[in-house]
Amino acid sequence: MRKFYVAVALSTLLFYLAAYPTALLQQSDNLLYDLYKRIAATVAPSQLGEPATLIVEIDDKSLETLGQWPWPRVLTAKLLEQIGTYKPAAIAADVIFPENDRTSPRELVRFYQNYFGLSVQIGGLPEWLYDNDTLLADTISDLPLLLPLYLKNRWDSNDTACFKDTGYRIDAEGVDTLYTGVGLLCNIPTLQQQSRSTGFINAREDRDGIFRRMPLVMRLQQEPVAALAVAMLLTSGRFPAEMHLANSPLGLRATLGDRTFYTDAHTNVLLRFYPTDTYRRISAVDLLQGRVDPADIRGKYVLVGATAVGLHDRYTVAPDEVLPGIFMHATLIENFFNGDLISQPGVFPPVNMFLSFLSALATLILFRRKRYLSIIFFFGAVTLFYSAAAVAALTQSLYIAPGYFLTPLALSFIIMALAIAVKGYTQRKQFYEQLSHSHQAALDSMALVAETRDMETGAHIIRTKNYVRLLAMAMARQGSYREILSDTYIEQLFHTAPLHDIGKVGIPDHILKKPGRLTPEEFETMKLHTTYGKEMLDNAINSYRDNEMLRVARNIAYGHHEKWNGSGYPQGLSGEAIPLEARLMALADVYDALISRRYYKEPFSFEKTEAIIVEGRGSHFDPQIVDVFLALKEEFRRIAERHQ
Repeated sequence: MRKFYVAVALSTLLFYLAAYPTALLQQSDNLLYDLYKRIAATVAPSQLGEPATLIVEIDDKSLETLGQWPWPRVLTAKLLEQIGTYKPAAIAADVIFPENDRTSPRELVRFYQNYFGLSVQIGGLPEWLYDNDTLLADTISDLPLLLPLYLKNRWDSNDTACFKDTGYRIDAEGVDTLYTGVGLLCNIPTLQQQSRSTGFINAREDRDGIFRRMPLVMRLQQEPVAALAVAMLLTSGRFPAEMHLANSPLGLRATLGDRTFYTDAHTNVLLRFYPTDTYRRISAVDLLQGRVDPADIRGKYVLVGATAVGLHDRYTVAPDEVLPGIFMHATLIENFFNGDLISQPGVFPPVNMFLSFLSALATLILFRRKRYLSIIFFFGAVTLFYSAAAVAALTQSLYIAPGYFLTPLALSFIIMALAIAVKGYTQRKQFYEQLSHSHQAALDSMALVAETRDMETGAHIIRTKNYVRLLAMAMARQGSYREILSDTYIEQLFHTAPLHDIGKVGIPDHILKKPGRLTPEEFETMKLHTTYGKEMLDNAINSYRDNEMLRVARNIAYGHHEKWNGSGYPQGLSGEAIPLEARLMALADVYDALISRRYYKEPFSFEKTEAIIVEGRGSHFDPQIVDVFLALKEEFRRIAERHQ
């Protein structure tokens, strides 16, 4: 048994080594995060204070008024210029302009020349209106505007080499676990080079399609680049234009100004989303038409991006909530200022896995000691403790990754329980098999007691128990007595048939061993063996009340001399009032007596024996059992010959 538990412990260790890290653990941890985040929001609601951001929406209202997106860049320039007049802290566009504006007059002239061979002249415009991209670039150069990049994991020869000095510094010396891009998608150089700075907009949902986390820093080849929202903070002038990343015992430590928080190895932080109506938002068309309060923009971090449904820039942030992509950047900034940015130290997953393994070993020890109530209490206690700790930590903007503790512990608990259940089942099966063999040995010993009193019966008990099983199995295949003829019943019948003459131990030797026919008085005494057998087995039943096998044995011993027409003994039962097992035994007993040598007769031939059985159909024997016997008579002969 000790080897078994050592094997289970080693299997548990292998399970933990194989399970970390896996998508299953990450997904289960995500689901627990969603649950605990909702509980934490109920316990300690997070309120968005005076918003630090303003979202300028390219919404359905703006598209209806100004036309489909993308707008001519002269219109985009007007929008950005209007924002700039209200003195925001920083502006960022969640829009990439990777191609020249085809609505520029100069581009239109080129288009008609290239595709139609037409020389078109557009006159009457000032020179600065002939190229929308140049106009937008001039506008950008006067604004605190950041344009985005999208980092790709492959280099494409068509990638525009437009990366410029970001204007901030990220110290990531010794940190080699950042996401890395080798190519990029960015704005045309005319625009990108005029922007104050840049940041990436890479973000993706977790495997279950829900957006929870966002990286703060990535590498473009070897150069660290900040997320667009982080780049806004670094270049706004309110903080030093420098961010530090360093490995620490708790994970990756990020420092921006006087704020320090911990991330996973890839600088991912968990975002805490606020109710949609608490974000400050302005429609682009309202801003262009002057329907805004300048105070709503002054000093804000202004983010310009698409919120119109048809532009498909949307993320699922909860099972029942979808937000436009621009809200991801706004949330990161708001979380930063409100202290709601949820740190996710990279140390917690491996530490939790180790603690979970120790807890699994403790559970295994309790299993070995059969302390099952203690196991339930222990498992419930650690689950409640970790859940409470996770909720408490989330109220302090820290996530301790409890999924890496609870999920493998629950799985290991199930695996252990199944292994121990299988082991217990195997042991119980072996025990019951040994017990069954012991019962059979005891029954055979009881039958042999009768056999030693009547030596001429020899192999009679072996043959008769095979006869009755053969009959019962054939009747079961026919569908007869379905409520009785189960596999268990047939096995009980087989094992108890040898006890049919157990009552002969009470018959005097001068009658039992008389070398000749019995007198009527002696026969009456001989008939008492059925009653003696019943009484003996009734005594056993009184000691083991739920033993169905003993009841079958009692019915056989007491009723195997009853006859179908009611002329048998000791009760004179008839028809189906005689127990089925007694009716089966009656035919088997008579058949074997006829083919066997006795003190008073020579053995009958098989043919004569079969004729006598048929003659007793409906009088001595159950007609249905006789019919089954006739179909099996060859097998009866083989049993008789095999056990002579």
